[in-house]
Amino acid sequence: MKNWFVIVNPRAGGGKGKSDWPLIERLLTEHDIAFTHVFTAHKHHAVELAVNAITSGYTKLISVGGDGTLNEVVNGIFLQNVVSPSEITVGVIGVGTGNDWFRMYEIPHSYEACIKAIKSKNVFHQDVGIVEYYESSILHKRYFVNAAGVGFDAEVAFRTNRLKDLGRKGMLLYIISLIKALIRYKSTRMNVNVNGYHFQDKTFSLTVGICKYNGAGMMQVPFAISDDGLFDITMIKKISKINVLASVTRLYNGTILKHSKVTGIRGNSIEIMSIPGVNLEADGESLGETPLKFTILHKALAVIVADSYVCNNSIEEANKHLIKVV
Repeated sequence: MKNWFVIVNPRAGGGKGKSDWPLIERLLTEHDIAFTHVFTAHKHHAVELAVNAITSGYTKLISVGGDGTLNEVVNGIFLQNVVSPSEITVGVIGVGTGNDWFRMYEIPHSYEACIKAIKSKNVFHQDVGIVEYYESSILHKRYFVNAAGVGFDAEVAFRTNRLKDLGRKGMLLYIISLIKALIRYKSTRMNVNVNGYHFQDKTFSLTVGICKYNGAGMMQVPFAISDDGLFDITMIKKISKINVLASVTRLYNGTILKHSKVTGIRGNSIEIMSIPGVNLEADGESLGETPLKFTILHKALAVIVADSYVCNNSIEEANKHLIKVV
């Protein structure tokens, strides 16, 4: 089939997926993009819809939603066994609250600009992460395309997602969750193995990034290169709450790795142990807990990016700021 299969999350962006769909639908038609669309009805439905679409012959998918919707679509792509995931192309029309994957590829936030990018078919092949984790003592596996967080980041995501499930809306949800998590969260000793390089310390938060933005615009892995076959890992050691607040600007201006309590590492295989267990999020989706194992698939997914997108980071520059252990 030559048509696009469009998966729409009506709850994304506090309901913008539903309210803005008539506009998006009209713009797709005006730009002569042939498509079939389906609305998601529940959590994980986009995984099922992606699998069904590919089984029916579609090889071009559009995700209309936020980072979580894209994550589900990607998991559907890699869970199906009809065609190679490399044969699937993914476009994104962002209506979520964070849209962090979006930021990496400089895709304009206007719907028409997104649709023009999809029509231009500027394809970029990015890496895909796999994380193995435990939930209720059962081993699970999840694919992700942006970033995963362990510890404090996962606690914030858990609180934010819980509020969303209760029907709360708006950007303030993340701020409220962050403040509550900061008050209650305690650093935990983590044992981390990156490509055989072992280290352990009391850890506040650990980010595993393919792309460089998470947490609605934060740059916890500011030198991440999404097609180099490596994760960028930022480990924030035990830190006082006052120091966290004083260092918030570093998360937005890309200087987080200059902080004395922060270590940056690069590698393609990561294992994390902790006692007690700490939570995990991937692409903003709350998952399970440690122990964790991360592996990476090099240039495994074809995504549509902005025509103007150029990766400004270089491997040489990244290696100046991080410990390369691969």
